[in-house]
Amino acid sequence: MALDEFLSGDALTGRQAAIIFFTFLGLVILGGILLILFGDVFQNLFT
Repeated sequence: MALDEFLSGDALTGRQAAIIFFTFLGLVILGGILLILFGDVFQNLFT
């Protein structure tokens, strides 16, 4: 199954929607954790 077929809204199943939602949620949480962990490093770069 190609990605454009997977993301087409007219044929989106509940399972596909859940996969997309939790993947996006995981990326947001991962980005937040990385910002928390490396916040001091970034702060030292710009001060």
